[in-house]
Amino acid sequence: MGAPLAPVPNVLKVYLRGWVDNLDTRQWGNVLHFGYTGTAPSNTTCAAIATQVSSQWGTHMSPEQPSPSQLAFVQVTDLTSTTSGQGTWSGTVAGTRGDDSIPANAAVLISYPASLRYKGGHPRQYLFAGGNADLQGAAEWSTLFQAEILTHWQAFLNGLIGFASGGTDISSFVSVRYKGKFLPNGGPPHYYLTTPEVLTITVASATSAAEMASQRRRIGRVRR
Repeated sequence: MGAPLAPVPNVLKVYLRGWVDNLDTRQWGNVLHFGYTGTAPSNTTCAAIATQVSSQWGTHMSPEQPSPSQLAFVQVTDLTSTTSGQGTWSGTVAGTRGDDSIPANAAVLISYPASLRYKGGHPRQYLFAGGNADLQGAAEWSTLFQAEILTHWQAFLNGLIGFASGGTDISSFVSVRYKGKFLPNGGPPHYYLTTPEVLTITVASATSAAEMASQRRRIGRVRR
């Protein structure tokens, strides 16, 4: 087992995992990060936040996932230290979109602008959402669906910002950069930063790509 990553004070890692189908054989997953203020969250508070994540998913994102896709697990971890709070939610939040699912290797790409230039481009998200009826051709999403998924995703994120439990207030949506390749963080070509960089993301600045994307790199992105 490798060494733990450097601590990131006042940042929560939110891990979501679900099933592509009801056979529990093919999974999808997403990792999000949020800044918080106030009291450091206990295990109980982290579990309460995880429950809020599942609730917001049911409200805003389930309509974007065809049945039998589902959210099944949420884990919230305080990254302040290796002994900080951690809590989970588990259950079933089923997709309600009336359409056939997209292929298991396909995804909707959400991108977030960042002022910092670094290898890897910019923060992004790959969502297992949408159905065959949302496609325009073989490898692009319709204009209507691009706008729809972006609206729902932004509403999901905004539904978490401002949530408070046990003295912990979720204050912002952020991205955490662990690796670097430039001064003043001297080191070999690829290395972990001694102090990870936290980039605040404005939810309203997010964009959805027309090209169908893939976390497994099986469908190439068109670069313009």
